[in-house]
Amino acid sequence: MSEEQQNNNANQLPSLVNLRSNRNVSQVDLNFAQKSKTIQSENWEMLQRVKESLESKAFSNFFTSSLAKLPNFKSPQELAKVLADQFIQNEIKKGKKREAKSAIKIQVPQPQTSDSLPALKTPQMKLDKNKFNPIRSKSRDKLRELEIIKEQEREKEQQNKENNKTSEKILKQKNKIFSKDTQRQKEQDKSFAEQPSPPIKLQKYIRHTLSIAKLQSPIPIDANQQPQPTIYSYFLGGGNNSELIKRVFDYRSDWHQTTNIARANFRWQQSNHGYKYFKLNWHKSHKELLNHFEFHPEISNKKNLLVNVSAACEILKLNPFDITPVTFAIDFTDSSVECNISAFYNFYNKNAPEAKQLNKQDAQNKLNEIKKKLRIAPSKEKKQLEFQMRDTFTGPDYLWLLKPTGLNRGRGIHVFQDIDNLIDLLIDYQYGYHEKQLETYKDENGQTQQKVVQYLLKTSSFVVQKYIEKPLLIKNRKFDIRVWVFLNTDLSCYFFKEGYIRMASEEYRTNDVENIYIHLTNNAIQQHSDKYGQQELGNQLSFDQVSDYFKSKIDFRGKIVEKMKEMAYFAMRTVATKINKLNRKFCMEIFGFDFFLDELFNIYLIEVNTNPCLEESSPLLQMLIPRMVDDAFVLTVDQIFPIQRDVVSKFPVTNYSDTENMWQLMGELTEIQG
Repeated sequence: MSEEQQNNNANQLPSLVNLRSNRNVSQVDLNFAQKSKTIQSENWEMLQRVKESLESKAFSNFFTSSLAKLPNFKSPQELAKVLADQFIQNEIKKGKKREAKSAIKIQVPQPQTSDSLPALKTPQMKLDKNKFNPIRSKSRDKLRELEIIKEQEREKEQQNKENNKTSEKILKQKNKIFSKDTQRQKEQDKSFAEQPSPPIKLQKYIRHTLSIAKLQSPIPIDANQQPQPTIYSYFLGGGNNSELIKRVFDYRSDWHQTTNIARANFRWQQSNHGYKYFKLNWHKSHKELLNHFEFHPEISNKKNLLVNVSAACEILKLNPFDITPVTFAIDFTDSSVECNISAFYNFYNKNAPEAKQLNKQDAQNKLNEIKKKLRIAPSKEKKQLEFQMRDTFTGPDYLWLLKPTGLNRGRGIHVFQDIDNLIDLLIDYQYGYHEKQLETYKDENGQTQQKVVQYLLKTSSFVVQKYIEKPLLIKNRKFDIRVWVFLNTDLSCYFFKEGYIRMASEEYRTNDVENIYIHLTNNAIQQHSDKYGQQELGNQLSFDQVSDYFKSKIDFRGKIVEKMKEMAYFAMRTVATKINKLNRKFCMEIFGFDFFLDELFNIYLIEVNTNPCLEESSPLLQMLIPRMVDDAFVLTVDQIFPIQRDVVSKFPVTNYSDTENMWQLMGELTEIQG
């Protein structure tokens, strides 16, 4: 090739490079073209040989042998570029002239005008980048092999360290055993030396045999053995016989009690104070079950119960006072308090005995006086109660009940006859009412003692409820019925098949409103009576006992218990969209429903308790309450945290199988619609 042709080819390279960049040629081709421009000016024929060499087996061998000598690169393309540059420089320096097996003849046409440049056929100068793919693949495979080798070396080194530690432990054990054996051998040899006898060698042989047995390596752990069971933890908040919850968990070997609230899988407390419900939807990896729903006051608060039941009855065109006693809500933080007090007083005066009724003008003056004493601002809202109460509510003494909405176990409940007595109580509670109660405790000697404790009760939310003056009596004493309702995590509602009757300690009469042992049947109150437990253990009767008592009048289980179940399910459905409106996960709750019967066997829902009493105050409750809690845990705890557990209950109940769950499904909580 003449010098003039070489110069023409060199001058044409920039145009070819630009043309390739416009046609999206790969970076490898551009780098090669740029380097070839400089080399071509020195020796065009050498460039051709280098190009041919890059496609030869020699470059593949050079590439493979150079991998271990070069540092790591970010990508195979970068590695290939560096190796290609080194190979080109070596070829130039050595000046070897070898014929390529698959040479590609470069044909460069004569220079043309700029108008004809787009028509140039540049593929003759293009290096097929696919030819480098085998090289890149080999480099990646080599790098992977090197990484695998390094990882194996690290694992081997770690295994050696562990083996060394094990060997050191075994060596220490051997030295310890040998030292003990040596000492014993010296003592025995000394005694044998004094009285030599033939069994000496046999004794030594036996001793060394035992020593060798002690030094044998431990039996290796079977890799296929069963994994250890998962251990769950529960936290108890204390109070309300929390020891019962611990006793129920003691039969679940995979559970243990903890004081670490943050890591507990299950929390049981009297109230939901301190529960962080917002976390239940966050930490899905750590399951946490709580024993209260976030918005349980929608049904456990006396005022909310009245509001929700009344709203549902309005949809269904029912009389709410066929389900609950006549009740009025008085909340001094509510803007409608003036309207509610007016509605209550008008109903109170209208249904009062003739001797206590006031004419229209006197009644209005009395109402204005009440509002002035209570400092209630006037309101334009008017409310009139249209429903009538049954005859069993009225009597010659015209009794009413005042109940603070947020208290349970009979605290703060008062029986009153006169409206002025009610106003004084409302004022006292807003400023702070000092209430005295008897509390039972055990002294240092284990003897049961009682003491008077004074509480300061301060609240501004109440319900005023009509006292049922003609109740159904047992042995001339007042009673109510406690049943349990369970709400599962999926809002399925259950009714426990057994409940119990709570008896008053003293005979019923309406002319003594100060004697709470006549009117309030809560065990927390009755246990302080001098007559408590004289006729029934714990002042309590079973369903079977009551069924026998009323068998000539009514089928207690077939009529009364079934009606209570129906009313309980209705009450729970009134809060179907409220009790878990934020769709929290893993909440459950056991509610205590209290029912009351009048003398005509009409049944009324009195209230719903979020923290029903779990005290085992009688043999009946010692049998029922543990089974009730355990069966509830079978439906929730054992489902969310699976464990191996005996299907036979550890808490037997008379007339029920030990394999039967005594919670009866009533249905899902569905919204009440008209």
